[in-house]
Amino acid sequence: MNSIRTTIAALWQSWRSFPALILGLSIAALLSYELVRSYLQAREDAERRVHNLAYLMSEQFTRTVQNVDIDLENIASELENNPAMPKNDPDFRARLQRLSLVPFVNSIFIVGPDGDVIHDTDYPRKLNINLSDREYFTDHRNSPSLGLHISGPMKSRPRGIVFFSLSRRLQTKDGSFAGVVVAAVEPLYFESLYKRLWLGAGTVALLLENGTMLAQSPSPGADKAAGEPAGDIETFRTLLTRKGRNVTWINGPIDGDVRVVAYQRLESAPIVLFVTLSGADVLRPWRSHAIASVVGASILLVLLVLLEYLSIRSRRREKAARLRLEKTQKMEAIGRFASSIAHDCGNLMRVIRSATVVLKPLVADRQEAVKLLGEVDATLDAGRALVNRLLSYARNSEARLDVASPYALIEEVLPIARQAAGPGIEVTVGPDGQTAQCRIDKTQFQAAIINVVLNARDAMPFGGTITIEVRSVEDDNVMGVPGWVDINIQDNGVGMSEEVRRQATDPFFTMEEEGTGNGMGLSQVQEFALQCSGRVDVFSRPDHGTTVRIRLPSEVRAAQAEGTDTAPGDVVLWLM
Repeated sequence: MNSIRTTIAALWQSWRSFPALILGLSIAALLSYELVRSYLQAREDAERRVHNLAYLMSEQFTRTVQNVDIDLENIASELENNPAMPKNDPDFRARLQRLSLVPFVNSIFIVGPDGDVIHDTDYPRKLNINLSDREYFTDHRNSPSLGLHISGPMKSRPRGIVFFSLSRRLQTKDGSFAGVVVAAVEPLYFESLYKRLWLGAGTVALLLENGTMLAQSPSPGADKAAGEPAGDIETFRTLLTRKGRNVTWINGPIDGDVRVVAYQRLESAPIVLFVTLSGADVLRPWRSHAIASVVGASILLVLLVLLEYLSIRSRRREKAARLRLEKTQKMEAIGRFASSIAHDCGNLMRVIRSATVVLKPLVADRQEAVKLLGEVDATLDAGRALVNRLLSYARNSEARLDVASPYALIEEVLPIARQAAGPGIEVTVGPDGQTAQCRIDKTQFQAAIINVVLNARDAMPFGGTITIEVRSVEDDNVMGVPGWVDINIQDNGVGMSEEVRRQATDPFFTMEEEGTGNGMGLSQVQEFALQCSGRVDVFSRPDHGTTVRIRLPSEVRAAQAEGTDTAPGDVVLWLM
């Protein structure tokens, strides 16, 4: 999880990720544009489709009405020219029956001026029926100038079927009212026709301008009384008063679903045809397209993030490899330099030791001279030890690792550490970690402790406290098993800046005055930790002291790793 968070942070902070970010934003912008464009196109296609349907069906109904009206005019003209035609004349009835053979006309009948049926294609079923109370009869009787009349739905009295009428006025030569010729049009024909259209959850409706339903598909049901207003009459009236386009989007008054609606007024009759399509149906292809687009864009973005992640990781590996190469080259140069110095110093010390060997017999009777030569020998022994350490560093010789207790070794070197720290600085050891065991080079471990203590002393010019603690850390892979032993050396000195902290373990890096330090202390501590397959962590902040953590593998972990190709740890620097 930490590596993922680090990678995400690097994606935002690294300028190298800027092109990838721009590409990702471009993909998101293109996706948004395509979704909006395709959505608007889907709405436009739906509006065009419903408009065309409304136009074509209104034209079909107009042509139907016109054909029926022509027949009614011909019938009215014939009756006007032949006023003496007997009631229910067989020849005339036969002609009426031929005209009523069209599928949408149920019957044609003639109503006399008194309201009685005088001619009928259903003869003799409508005998002795008076229709003077019908809307079409009273309207034509009271309005001589009324042309084609279209009534609302009504029930046939002899047969009980629902129909709406198309009718024209009959009159005599002198213009007197002579009755009405009526064509009973069956709504089921139009409902059956509209039902054959694939409209999904859409509807088609024929209505009078007052909102009375003539025909509808799907059918409104048997519980709907003939002639009643259908649907939301207020919505219907609102739509009819709209100006401009005859296509709009509304929420269904019953189910609340979004619908696209088109309506068309008939020029030859007071009828409005409505066509509605379900918004869910017309936008379903767009939703499929949107899902595919989002999934595709998401895959591209995931691939982009993955490629950027791999690129960042590759750059990090290249940087780490470059740093390791630079470090190796630096250490090789330092090793050659140290080897040359050690060799020259060894030659000089051999010359001096040879001189002391020659001088000792000559000054045997002079005690002060003998004592002085003894001190010279002791100094030469110390110099020889220093030369051996330089040669060991130059050859990068392996440490002699033995199982030991870091706590016990710290207790042994504690008096020297306190003496090295000097007056005004207290060196304490925590009580924990007494049972911890490591495989380490005892001499180099104690030298590392002294080196860190000396560095801490230099960071506390006004005195302070150096705390040494030993802790066992559980193995990440095996719970309950100590995998590491941490030796923490903490001071409350002046701390380090970030720049200094990054270079703290570099060889020959020092912040001390020239001639007072060689900058090899922490570098030697690092070299010791690496030889033990451990690592050194430096935590520091200005004015908040410094903690140097030497993390070494425990005896258990070292035993498990024995015989395997385990890479030594790296130096990790932290800003507290």
